[in-house]
Amino acid sequence: MKSSGDEAAALIQQLGFSNHEARAYLSLLSCQPASAYEIAKQAGLPTSKIYETVNRLVGKGIFQPSTDPDQKQLYVCLAPDEFISGVQQTTRNTTQQLSEVLSRLDQPLIPRHIWPLTTDQDFRSRAISLVEESQHSVLISGWAQELDWLRDALEAADARGIAIALVHFGEPAFKVGATYHHPVENTLYQEKGGRGFTLVTDSNVVAVATWTEQGLTEGAWSRNQTFVTVSEDYIKHDVYITKVTRFLPKEMQARFGPDFERLRDIFNADA
Repeated sequence: MKSSGDEAAALIQQLGFSNHEARAYLSLLSCQPASAYEIAKQAGLPTSKIYETVNRLVGKGIFQPSTDPDQKQLYVCLAPDEFISGVQQTTRNTTQQLSEVLSRLDQPLIPRHIWPLTTDQDFRSRAISLVEESQHSVLISGWAQELDWLRDALEAADARGIAIALVHFGEPAFKVGATYHHPVENTLYQEKGGRGFTLVTDSNVVAVATWTEQGLTEGAWSRNQTFVTVSEDYIKHDVYITKVTRFLPKEMQARFGPDFERLRDIFNADA
């Protein structure tokens, strides 16, 4: 398990700082004011490289030179909240400038690739972003375990006037837009061995995933129009089935069984 210092250094590097810069900042944070030599010693960095590292951090406004009564060169650094605030502001300014520059460039047709999402956090972030960025519609099919972390984004979209159709496997823990309780969750889970999740926004982008008891097994997102259309039709089909079973429950159960298990027997037309 990483120590708090190692974890902090790794996160700082994800913000675009080098390993030496991250370690030097954390070192000075714990012993400021300090000389470059003391920073290197505290951080376990080679003294031959420390002045280069310190000067870069001074240039970025994170370290500030100081002197003691003996005219010894010392350094102090930004407090954590000031450091984070500065990085956030710099990132906002840079991305805004980049957006303006890129918008002026010729934009060739972007291939409609399918992008894998390999971790639970990656998938959650992508799904939440898609709902937050939706302009007119959200179609979603999922289970309570996954819909729980998407609830705030869905309710905010609903408040913005986004049309929402939600197919909920299992008794809905909350309702948003047009919410449909899918009647065959037990049969479906046994058949697939996991919980499927499909999200389509604005008929333009899709995110899909499968969870088992061990967690996310696979996920992906895409603007590939064929993929989007198939996924959207899949959710619409579930809505149609849910409406039929809701308004004709006795007839459907008599014909297909209490859990509608025969309804899913696609290789037997007489089932």
